[in-house]
Amino acid sequence: MIDFGPERPRREYEYMVPLINVVFLLITFFLITGAMKATDPVQVDLPVGTLDETKPAEAITIYVGPDGFVYIMDQVIEAQFAPFMLRSFFLKEGHRSVQVRADKNAQAETLIDLMEQMREIKIEEIIILTEPGR
Repeated sequence: MIDFGPERPRREYEYMVPLINVVFLLITFFLITGAMKATDPVQVDLPVGTLDETKPAEAITIYVGPDGFVYIMDQVIEAQFAPFMLRSFFLKEGHRSVQVRADKNAQAETLIDLMEQMREIKIEEIIILTEPGR
């Protein structure tokens, strides 16, 4: 029989190397496959409605809060000044499709005035987002 001699003692950190490799592999996997979603600038409680069709990719989202303030991108606009800001914003950016996420407790007059102003500045499509009905 062949005598190989006494077995060498293994160093403690050698057992951690495979574990570290697996952890970094998992982190890399989740970073690559995970989808990142931007957060909404304001919490809006949508009314219940029926699903019509999905939003176009180039649509910009406008939020109408329960307090009547209008949120466009990172700007907060008081409802009475929204038409002036909308005109300059849409003419500068060139958007023609808009999604409106209005809180169910927002005033209907605010939403109607907002949509009329968007119609006047040649917005081609206005989509009012709702929660799916049950």
